This record gives sequence, C-alpha cells and structure tokens, in this order.
Amino acid sequence: MQGSRVISPVDLPFSRTQNPTQHPEQAMESEPLNGRRQSHTFLDTPIGSFKGPNSLHNFASSFTRAQNFVASKIDNDIHKKRSFFVSSPGEHGDLDDETYDPELMMPSRRGERLSTVIQDLPLRNQSFLSGYESALSPNNEVFYQDEILSALNTTRTRHSSLGTGAGIPIHGDASDTARKLMPSRSFASLRSSFSVATTASHFNLKKIEDRDGNVVTVVAGQSTAPQTIFNSINVLIGVGLLALPVGILKAGWVIGVPLLALCGALTYWSATLLSRAMDTDATIMTYADLGFASYGYMAKLLISVIFSVDLIGAGVALIVLLSDSVYALVGSDETGWTTTRFKLVSFFVLTPFTFLPLSVLSVFSLFGIMATISITLLVLACGLLKPTAPGSLVSIMPTNMWPQSIPDLLLAIGILMAPFGGHAIFPNLKSDMRHPYRFTETLKKTYSITLVTDLSMGIIGFLMFGSRCSNEITNNLLTTAGYPSWCYPVLSGLICLIPLAKTPLNAKPIISTLDSLLSLHAFEGTPAFLGALKSVGRVFVRVGVNALFVGLAILFPEFDRVIGILGASICFLVCVILPGLFYLKLCRDTTSASERLAVWAAIVVCAIAGVVGTWAVFVF
Repeated sequence: MQGSRVISPVDLPFSRTQNPTQHPEQAMESEPLNGRRQSHTFLDTPIGSFKGPNSLHNFASSFTRAQNFVASKIDNDIHKKRSFFVSSPGEHGDLDDETYDPELMMPSRRGERLSTVIQDLPLRNQSFLSGYESALSPNNEVFYQDEILSALNTTRTRHSSLGTGAGIPIHGDASDTARKLMPSRSFASLRSSFSVATTASHFNLKKIEDRDGNVVTVVAGQSTAPQTIFNSINVLIGVGLLALPVGILKAGWVIGVPLLALCGALTYWSATLLSRAMDTDATIMTYADLGFASYGYMAKLLISVIFSVDLIGAGVALIVLLSDSVYALVGSDETGWTTTRFKLVSFFVLTPFTFLPLSVLSVFSLFGIMATISITLLVLACGLLKPTAPGSLVSIMPTNMWPQSIPDLLLAIGILMAPFGGHAIFPNLKSDMRHPYRFTETLKKTYSITLVTDLSMGIIGFLMFGSRCSNEITNNLLTTAGYPSWCYPVLSGLICLIPLAKTPLNAKPIISTLDSLLSLHAFEGTPAFLGALKSVGRVFVRVGVNALFVGLAILFPEFDRVIGILGASICFLVCVILPGLFYLKLCRDTTSASERLAVWAAIVVCAIAGVVGTWAVFVF
C-alpha cells in the first residue's frame, strides 16, 4: 500500500454522517463525543462567551496544546513505533490504540487509552444525555470537558481490569460540578483554572488507515489554519533574531541579507518535504515518528540526542541573554556584579518555575512571544527617536558591503540559520489541525511573517550600530546613551521576561526524559518510602537541569557563538538534512529523478555548511 488515508469520521452512535460533497481530507473533522453540535452563532451565546473555531478560548486551547508538544518533543521510548499509540495486551508491534490526555483532549505519550472512551457506547450516550444534562450551564464549554472526565472515570472503574499502563490520573466526577463553579483558593484551584481556560471545548474522533492497512481510531485535530500559523510563528520567532544584526555584520550586506533570505526559503521548502512525508502514513504525528518510519529505532535515538542538545543550547542562550542584559543595565565589575554573578542569580530565579505545571507555563510562554515582538518594535522606535549615531535610524552608522574576513563569514552561517529552527514541532502542529491538507498553506504565511520580522531586525540593528554591533542588539541599546529614559527599564523588563517564559519549557523535555530514565514517576500502589525517594529525585533532576544551563552559560559566555552553534550544528541537521532523508525514504516511489537530485544536493550542501559553521565557532 503506497500511503495512508483518513477513512471516515468514527461510525459511532454519537457521530453524524459526513457530507459527501466535502473535501476528502475534511473527514478529519467529526462530531463531538456526545453528539451535541456546538453553536457558532454569536447571538445564541451568552454575553462574553465567544464561540466558533477561532474564538479566543479555542486559540488558547490550541496554544496550550502546542506548548505541550514543545514540552514533550523528546520521545525516550526509542523502540516504540509511534509516539501516541500502544498495542493491545498480548500484542506486539501493531498500532492498536491511541493514548491521549483527557484533561487537555490531545494525544499524549503518558496518556489514557482511547478505547476507554469509545467502549460500551450505548451506556455512555445514555449517561451523557440524562445523568449529566442537569449539570450543564448555558455555556457548555467547561462542563463538556467535565462530562468526558466523569464518563471516563465511570468506564475506568467498570473496566479497571483492562489496565491503562502509565496513564494520567483523572480527578473529579459529576458531583464535583458545584465545587468547580466556586473552586477553593489554593494552588490546585489555580492550576485547574488555567487548565480549564486553555482546554478544548469539544472532543472529536476519526478513523485513519496507516501504511500497512491497519485502521485505528484517533483524536481528531482541532486547530484551525490561523491558530496553526500563530503556533508556528511562536515556535520560529525566538531569541535568535537578536543576534541577526551581528550576523549581517559578519557576512556584509551583499552576502548577509541574501543568505538570511535563502535560509528562510530553504527551511520553508524542507518543511513542505516533512509534510509530504507525513502524508504517507496517517499515524505519523511527531518528528520521532518520521525517524522511526524511515530508519527505525536508531534514527529515533539520534533524534532524541539531537533534541536534547538543542534544548540545552537554547537554555544556555537564554541564561546568557538574561545575564548580559541585566549586567548592561545595573552591573559593574568594580562592585562585583559581573555577568557570572548574574548567571548564578538567574539559577535561583528560574529554578522554581520548573516546578510549575505546564498549564501555567503555557500562559507564561505567551508572554514570551509578546515580549519578543515588543522588543522588535522597541528597537525600531529607539532608532527613530534618537537623532544622532550610534543607535539611530535618522543618522545611520557606516556599514560594510562584504565580510571582513573568511572566519567572519563562516561564523555568520550558523547565526543566520538559527532563527528558522521550528521543524521539530511542525509534525505535531500538522497532526493537530482540523484540516491537515492546509498545512503547506499555513507554512507560506508563517515563513512570510517570520522572514519579514527577521530581516527587519537584522537590517535595522545593523544600520543603527554598524561595526559596533555586539552579541545581541538589546545589549547595544542598553549600553548606548541618548534614548528616552523609559526605554531602558522597559527593554530590560521585556528581555528578562523571555527567559522566565521559555527556560522552564526548554527544561521540561529534558526533565521528563531524566524522570523516565531514572524511574522517578510514582504510580498507584508505590510504597510511601519509595514514593518519597522518587519525589526527592525529581527535585534533584529539576535543580540539576537548571544548574547545567547556568554552568554551560558560564563556560560559553558569548551569545552570538551559542546561537551560531545551534544554527550550524542543529538547525541544518533538523531543518534540512533529516527532513530530506525522511522524504527520500518515505516518498521514494513518488519522486522524480530530478527531485531526488535536488534533495540530495540540498543535503550535501547543508551538511558541508553545518560542519564548516560549527568548526568555525569553536576555532575562531
């Protein structure tokens, strides 16, 4: 069988028949679990309750799922064929059942088996239509999730002999409804509030067929195209753009700007290759799945190692950015407040955030993307407000057309490639879409916005400071006099917000991997003493990961070099080389000779550029 396809919406008592005039891929959508169609009419909803696919609530839900994908992108079970599937008891190798998070209503590696929801359907529907109907408020969005959790609890109690492995514990039942209306003032209540505010309001299922002809039921994607664009931009636009002015400085106008645009175009093209490779098997939902489908468990192991290095590097870059910015504002070598001391202080500031639940961290992550965009606008404003050089767009600094040396050009390669490293999450974002066939369309808009933002930051920063461009553009602004007094604390605050928002999320996958490898997860029935030891172990893991970030930030104190390493060694590999290899393997029967030649040429050129760029960072 050449590829895979979506069979139909799940043919269940609560599912309606698909319109035969729909696009075939629109079968990705099916009805809510209990058969109630959500109203999309503004006048039918209470004041302040905005519904529809692109409502603020659904945007928040989609964003939360995207942050969960980021926080769980390392799959440490390298022998597992697909990240979100398990086999039935007694079976081996076949994809039988999807695992999902019933609180966030999304696929999850450590989740519940989906069969616990779709078994015993007549009794389930009766409970939905009668037992829980009286508990509903006029706005069903919150309580619909509670109904699913309650029904799942009922089923788990009734079928506890089946077992669910290392599933996610489900809390609450129908009698909790009144308590959920007025939660107690506690951290658990706050966590629940965040979870409810960012959880999908409905739960759809679909049937898919994999490459081998197996038909399985899975959670249907829920994100719309605008939501996917927003999530993709959030993945792509990060702190790497702060080093773009120095990247263009090292490469010069003639090479730097075209090279930055070429990196954007190349990574867009490779993202489309990822999408086409995913279309060969509908059960492929993650980057690790692509690796396993292409080259087996060794590829999956390599991907886990690469992602771990990438996350460590990103954490180091954030620590360096935070310490450099605070030092530029209030630090002084004479008083002892050096960048190293600020890095040590950042350890104590950032470590508590790694203990927060992901539902809370996802909200902080939203502040991170807002801060990054605000910094871009603030750099432009500062350039227009200052009438004299340096640091002005009214009176620009002298710039260079060509690289000043070959080492500078080689160092620029990784810096200019770094802002486009989002491919690790793209498969998850596509599988989470209501209409996955529109993913390539969303990529065009995503990369257009990202490239315009990156070019703007690089060009504006280079014009403002010329040869004085430092490791990050924000450091230039904080150390240059002549801007309005309010610019300095605002800029410093925005910079500090980014590490606070993103460092805990970067640490999450590493922490989860270490927890799993060290068997630190506590399950039901674990002895109290052993459970306490595991709790202590989890604390040490979280503290240790942050200590690793800080220690490496002290050893590698230059922001542009850290970004250069990530761009040259990781981005070329994850964003071009591996996607090309996956595509050649999975789509080998449908590609032309000229297309294969083009892909191989890109792989070879990027491999050379990656090796040379990484070598230059360590040598020069």
